[in-house]
Amino acid sequence: MKKRFKSFIAVLLVFAMLFSVNASAFSFDNHNGAIRAVTNVLGGVIDGAIKFLGFMAPTPDYPTVEEYFASDSENFYEGTQEFIDSAADGAKWSLGFGSESIVPANLVDGTKEYYTGGYFTQKVNGVLDDQKANAVALNDGSGRGTTVFASIDGIGVNNADIRAIRGAVEEKLKKQGVASDINAININATHCHTVIDTQGIGLDLLLKILKSFFRGAERSIDGEFLEVMIDRASDAIVEAYLNMETGTLYYFESVGMGKDEANGLYLDDEYPYVENKRYHTEGYQHFFACFKFVPDDEKSDATIIANIGAHPTVVDEETKLLSSDFLAYMGEKINAAGMNFMFMQGAQAPVSVNKWEKMPQNIVSEADALIAEKPAAADYRTAIELGYEYARLILESQEKVKEVEPILNVKMTEYAINLETGLLGYGATEGFIGTTTVEDSSSKTGYSVITEAGYIEIGKDIVLLTAPGEIVPQLIYGNVISAEDSYLGTAWTYEATASLVPEGKTVLVMGLCNDAIGYILPDNDFAHFIADTIWDMDGADKIFGEYHRHYEELLSTGSVAGSTTIKVLNDLVKSENP
Repeated sequence: MKKRFKSFIAVLLVFAMLFSVNASAFSFDNHNGAIRAVTNVLGGVIDGAIKFLGFMAPTPDYPTVEEYFASDSENFYEGTQEFIDSAADGAKWSLGFGSESIVPANLVDGTKEYYTGGYFTQKVNGVLDDQKANAVALNDGSGRGTTVFASIDGIGVNNADIRAIRGAVEEKLKKQGVASDINAININATHCHTVIDTQGIGLDLLLKILKSFFRGAERSIDGEFLEVMIDRASDAIVEAYLNMETGTLYYFESVGMGKDEANGLYLDDEYPYVENKRYHTEGYQHFFACFKFVPDDEKSDATIIANIGAHPTVVDEETKLLSSDFLAYMGEKINAAGMNFMFMQGAQAPVSVNKWEKMPQNIVSEADALIAEKPAAADYRTAIELGYEYARLILESQEKVKEVEPILNVKMTEYAINLETGLLGYGATEGFIGTTTVEDSSSKTGYSVITEAGYIEIGKDIVLLTAPGEIVPQLIYGNVISAEDSYLGTAWTYEATASLVPEGKTVLVMGLCNDAIGYILPDNDFAHFIADTIWDMDGADKIFGEYHRHYEELLSTGSVAGSTTIKVLNDLVKSENP
């Protein structure tokens, strides 16, 4: 199949090159001129076909972007009404933890199969570990309300579904007679691939597109699962809210991912457990950033929240049992140590974990023991080993904890991102995926999505930024691709967000938070996704030079997602750090 597809692309490539030689719009003398010329032609054909599909399909009616921002936003939280610089008199942290499985009963008993997220055609027909919604409710004792942080095991959760979960939380608390003081609910997707599709961008999307010409558009996510996800995720948040108790919050960082000098491990490669597949430069997180809450009541369990930006994609896409990848086995080990656990995905974009690195012998032995007990886990060995090893890195780093003052400042905002033609853009415009879509005359397609970003201060020294997709970490931390190395040959002109935060503060990112708008890339390195296929063709590097990865553009709102999001984040930081 792949060979035939490449042959087809090769034929188109020849025609496109012949066409472009005489086209003044495509000069081969400029930066990446040849590949850009070919990409523009082939991409134009593809975009035209997508636009034609959109013209033929019944597009839902949406409010204009002006109408949206002129009205009250439903199930959106702005955060704390004011920021404080020091803890309130006598203030203490309060934290509650909640966790629920979001796996439908008919997958557990094997009576229904479900598509996974991220591998397009993969289906699971049983369960190896679990797919969860975990939640933490946090209050700094200042009287300004409670902030919820939650994580759902899944490829991503769209904004409309996030808002449905928030609405369900408030309704459930109201039914129980509980007066809610929630000022924000920030829900993050862990980006697991071999769990049930939480977003609806896969084979089901294409099938629903075909059916839409006969019976109109319907959500591409499985409807039965969507109901379960909203119900159970809101249950986890309510549980966390009702479980709040006072205690002490700490912060600590693990050793670098694989750089374990104390145990003499992995010193041949500085950070062997993580790699940046698109940008081989510094500017991303190499350690687990962890919060640990210890309740005043000694009978209560402590809670650990671990944050790093890295794809959980080590389970083979041919497997048939649901698994939340290495996250499940991190959680198993930390739970065994008597603590609750929640994973918070970071700025991971093309950052992935290295599934081929050799593990310590004790980790291998523990994985052997689990597989002996549960033979079906043999195909998931890498996830098990990595999960156990990552838990070890966290558990052995707890001695470095430092106390966090009870200060929690939260500022959330909504903003619009232009939609461009592509798989995600078509799904959002035609109503297949759960985006908050609006008509927008400033967009090339006439549509944008409303999404969210946030600036959060935890204590005096920690800043947490929320981003609504898979954001390139260099946009936050610096070292963005240069003009010389970029696809367009232009410079990235925005300041790195972390550089605007006062010196000495730790800057963390909660990615895929409150939305799933795909990859958030630097504008100067954005290409039509067809460029990835062209440049990756056999022998293409001999014509066009070194291959540069452009897979991520396939799943993105478009070429201005990077600049739009970074401008919003930078403005948020500046507003509280003038």
